[in-house]
Amino acid sequence: MEFFSWMVDPLQIIDFFSFSKNSTFDAAMSHVIEVVTIEFWIAVGLYLLGHIFGGFGLYKLAKRAGDKFAWMAFVPILNTYLSGRLAGETKVFGAKCKRLGLYVSLIEILYIAISAFMLVLSFCMLRGAFIDISDRQLSDGTIVRILTFKSVETVPVNIRWIMKAYDIIYFIKLFWYFVTLVTFIMLYSAFFRKYYARSPFTMAFLCSFFPVRGYVLFAVRNNAAIDYDQWMQANIRRMQQQQAQQYGGPQPPYGGSYGGNSYGGPQGGEPFSDVSGTNDSTNGGTPPDSNEPFSDL
Repeated sequence: MEFFSWMVDPLQIIDFFSFSKNSTFDAAMSHVIEVVTIEFWIAVGLYLLGHIFGGFGLYKLAKRAGDKFAWMAFVPILNTYLSGRLAGETKVFGAKCKRLGLYVSLIEILYIAISAFMLVLSFCMLRGAFIDISDRQLSDGTIVRILTFKSVETVPVNIRWIMKAYDIIYFIKLFWYFVTLVTFIMLYSAFFRKYYARSPFTMAFLCSFFPVRGYVLFAVRNNAAIDYDQWMQANIRRMQQQQAQQYGGPQPPYGGSYGGNSYGGPQGGEPFSDVSGTNDSTNGGTPPDSNEPFSDL
C-alpha cells in the first residue's frame, strides 16, 4: 500500500510540465517519461526502506510475544495480518472481532490490485495515441507548449477502452481507498493500544494516512505489550491521587497502590514503566524513554 502512496499517478505529472514553443512532441514526451521513470524507482526505494524497517520492528514484537509466524513481518500483506494477530481480539463497532488482521489484509490485497491496474493503464496512456501537444499563452504573454490528453472520440476505436477503464477505475480506487483507511485505523488503533497506549490513535493515523507505517513500527519495537484497559484505570487512579494530594483532601483508599508493593517500583512511580522494554535483556537495562517511541532513532 505504501508504494502507491509514494508513487504519483504518471498522468498527473503531465500537468506540471510546460515546454518552450519550439519543443517537439517527441522531445516533450521523452522528458515526461524520463521523469516518471525516475519517480517510479524513487518510490520503489522509499517503499523498500520503510518495509525493511517495519519488518525488523514487527519481527521483534512478534518474537517477544512468542508468535510462531514472526517471519510474516517481512512479507507484504502478511505483515498486516501479523499486526492483527499481535493486536489480538478487538472491537469493531461494538462487536468483538478475532480476525480483524485477516479482513484488513484481504481489503489491502484488493486495494493493491486496483492501484496496480490503474498504474498500468496510466503507463499505457503515455503515448501519442492518447496525448497531443498544443500552444498556450501565459498571463505575461509567453507562449509555451503543453501536453494534453485527446478526447475519447479522437482516440483509435480499438484502444478507447483504456481511457474509459481508467476513468472507472479511478472512482473505484477512490472509494476503496477510504474503505482501506477506515479498516487500517481500526486495526492499528487496536495494535497500538497494546504497544503505545499513550496515544494509539495518533500512531494509527500515521500508519494509515501516510506511507510511514514501517518507521512507526520500528520506533515501538522495544515496547512491551500491556493491557490497555488496566493501563487507563491505573492512570485514572494516579491522577485522582495526585489531585487529592494537591488540594489537601483525604487520601483515597487506594492511595497506597503506587508504593513499592503493587507495582514493585518506587513511591509515586509510573506503572508499566517497562513499556519500552526495560525487561529486554538485549537492551542492557537502559531502554529509551517509554513515553517517546522515536527517542532512539
